[in-house]
Amino acid sequence: MRKVYIRSVCALKPGAEEPDYKSLLTMMEARRMTPLMKRAVWTAAKALEEAGLDCPQAILCGTQWGCLANTESFFKSLHGLDERAPSPTHFMQSTHNTIASMLAIRLKCHGYNATYSHSEISFESALLDAFLQIGAAKADNALVGAYEEMPPLFGEMFHSTADVAAAFVLTAEAEGALCTLEDVQLLRGGNVADPSKPLALALAEALPCKGTLTLQGGGTGRSQSLIRLCGN
Repeated sequence: MRKVYIRSVCALKPGAEEPDYKSLLTMMEARRMTPLMKRAVWTAAKALEEAGLDCPQAILCGTQWGCLANTESFFKSLHGLDERAPSPTHFMQSTHNTIASMLAIRLKCHGYNATYSHSEISFESALLDAFLQIGAAKADNALVGAYEEMPPLFGEMFHSTADVAAAFVLTAEAEGALCTLEDVQLLRGGNVADPSKPLALALAEALPCKGTLTLQGGGTGRSQSLIRLCGN
């Protein structure tokens, strides 16, 4: 296995002010995208720019809920239509792999593309896949994203809030890296150190790190994850 490094990161914290998307999106594109989709484009573009890459060799995304805003819009459009066919746009953009495929199309990336929807460890699953792809020399770099949203309707149903947008560039090159990604583990059971903070945001805040650092995530006691970093 080759060593794997985190080269760059871009994350938007919950409640953060929305960036100016005009430099990345046309007015028509912006109108058709939900806030989560625009955040995904922004974070991916900034992480790739910082890493000096125009197009990654692989794109992997983790999302527990997928594009819920489009799902909500689709459900609302069904109400009161008297069995007439609704517009398919919101339905087509409500799938969990919407963001990974959208990024691939925008970046013209024809390489490995995968989306993980594994409950609280969705991001960690995507990170583990990228870690193994680069470590086994299947790819030299990869864009890994964590994207979640909780619009009002689902927030009331689940009594929950989720707002995550973070992108990481992993590479096999040590030069310019923020840290070494030593290990990613997915575990069953056990106690979770801090289930309240998404691990993707915890990882973004930890970079660049000094010395050895282990981040622990998960949320229900049924599953948890460990990410081990080694900084300069």
